Amino acid sequence: MSEQTIAKPRPQVATWAPSQTGPCARCHTSTCRYGVGGNPLCTVCRQARQEQFARP
Repeated sequence: MSEQTIAKPRPQVATWAPSQTGPCARCHTSTCRYGVGGNPLCTVCRQARQEQFARP
């Protein structure tokens, strides 16, 4: 059986309002999920997603 790598939560410094905080859709760390600048992915997961679909 092959082992599956599980992303571990990475601490991030919150620079947004607590009411805009939510879990990353991929790794479940706290991120700015709601409001202005909100995104369902944290910055690390968003960069990984962009690299996954980058054209050579």
